[in-house]
Amino acid sequence: AAAADIAPAAAEDAEDAEDEDYDPFASSLTVPENVPGLEGVLYLHGLFPDDFLNELDALRHATPVTLASQNMYAHRRFLRAPDLAAKLLGYLPPHLGLTHVLSDLRFIEYPPGGHILAHVDGVRMDDVTFTNSTTSMLLFTEDVPEGEGGETEFLALAPAGQEQEACKVLFGARPCRGGILLFPHGVPHRGNCVGLHQKVLLRGDLY
Repeated sequence: AAAADIAPAAAEDAEDAEDEDYDPFASSLTVPENVPGLEGVLYLHGLFPDDFLNELDALRHATPVTLASQNMYAHRRFLRAPDLAAKLLGYLPPHLGLTHVLSDLRFIEYPPGGHILAHVDGVRMDDVTFTNSTTSMLLFTEDVPEGEGGETEFLALAPAGQEQEACKVLFGARPCRGGILLFPHGVPHRGNCVGLHQKVLLRGDLY
């Protein structure tokens, strides 16, 4: 399913997060607590060993590049890899309650200037279990230094027609090698413009 464009929220319409002490970028590696709109959003670190990340690097380079979709400036590399999907699931903590990673995966590479517009992710049906996915996965395989852009920014919802420039950012996750973002498909987000350091990730879907 293709990603669906959404209209992000105006900065003035989410009073719960408007406290003068609130800073959505207090840590770009930790999801802030008790922020409406970030329910179910997780950014986990230290789950994947270096050998596995190196394996992903080699697999990415061996997978052909395809064109990006119209709402993004990036390169994508699609693969169907049930063994890799099972291996990914094995590294996730059981208490998360996730039981399956779909075998259709894709590497996404954002070069300098790369980005993706605000959207929500589409649901995918597993072609073996015929079960719909519920959760998006972004596993970063490259570090992006602080101040170099590339954050995955989670946004509050807004009425249709709201200008994107007025969107409210709830949290911006800076890419960190081995860090994995997990979030419900319906959470609006975008990929901030990348600076000089490319942003690289493995994208997948789970339930």
